Amino acid sequence: MSDERHHIRYVPESPNVGMAFVSWSALGALLLLVVSIGGLYGIYHAAAPPRVLPGPQAFPQPRVDTAESEELRRITDAQTKTLETWKWADQQHSTVQVPIERAMELLVKKGDSAYEPLLSSPQATLSEPAAAAERTTIQQGQSPSAAPNGAHRQPEPSK
Repeated sequence: MSDERHHIRYVPESPNVGMAFVSWSALGALLLLVVSIGGLYGIYHAAAPPRVLPGPQAFPQPRVDTAESEELRRITDAQTKTLETWKWADQQHSTVQVPIERAMELLVKKGDSAYEPLLSSPQATLSEPAAAAERTTIQQGQSPSAAPNGAHRQPEPSK
């Protein structure tokens, strides 16, 4: 087998390529592309006909807040006033709003017991005048239900 020789002879291709065939192929591909685009364009306009769009509208000009710093100052002053004044926090006059500085002083004074529950006994549920009236009536021997000024003892929770 080693003595066998393959006789392959290299024969180069002719440099003459048929330009007519290449030109007609390119022209056919271009024509197919144009016909496809035109057909799809026609189908699109048949399925979704063109609409007349309304003309452009002018948007109103934005209103510029020229008093922004004044409004900020007004809001800050109102918040500061709320934090620095004494007033009743409810209509029954049972809760007082304390200025923030005084509230912080009171919390510091309480120390570790500052965050314990505020109401630990049924007696503490009454406002101070009502509790005093009840204590007075109990000391005088009257029943708590006959206390003056409508003060009465809160019912104790059942166990």
